[in-house]
Amino acid sequence: MFEWISQHSSTLQVFTSLGTLFIWLFYAQLLYSNYKRDTRPRVLINKGVGGDDLDSPCLICNMSKEPIFLQCLVVELETSEGVFYAPATDSDEGLDKEENRSSLGDRTRQGPLHGGSCIEVKNFRQLINRAAAAGNLSVGSGLPQDRDVEFLTLRLTVISIYGPEDHPFGAARSFSLDWTNEDRDELKIQPMSLDTERLTSKKDKEQVSKWLWEYI
Repeated sequence: MFEWISQHSSTLQVFTSLGTLFIWLFYAQLLYSNYKRDTRPRVLINKGVGGDDLDSPCLICNMSKEPIFLQCLVVELETSEGVFYAPATDSDEGLDKEENRSSLGDRTRQGPLHGGSCIEVKNFRQLINRAAAAGNLSVGSGLPQDRDVEFLTLRLTVISIYGPEDHPFGAARSFSLDWTNEDRDELKIQPMSLDTERLTSKKDKEQVSKWLWEYI
């Protein structure tokens, strides 16, 4: 046995070196994957308590390791009359009122959001109202007043800056809007995906930059 090892020592040394190299490559890949996961921004957009009701709050959670700076929220309402966009970063209250100047958090959702923390933006009824108003649609309590108009989907895009990165990134989630009954007196809202989508394509990044220039 020892004689065979001695005779083939050079070959065994080559295989040992290759095995060691593969092990180091495996651990290097593992470390890189963990590093990439820890430094990648992750934002969740979710529907809070309230079931299918439009009065459910819209929640934005920062699941990244580092804080993010929330720059802009954009609401996209798809209807039978077209698609309409509106910013939803600031509150609906007038900024010229003296009482509104006392609390920045009541006036805008723009600002830092630490890792693992969550904020409530608005309820979905308010978001629908804002986007519908941008499209000059007649709306009341989140419902179309014209029976020929259908509200189809609601999409919310969060545009943020992640601490270690220089460029803004976007995250979006879409929700379906369906009538709860034949009387058409209430809409239910349901997420259309299990997770929030990270906007990484070139087209998405161009749209994010366009919204920043338009709404900031």
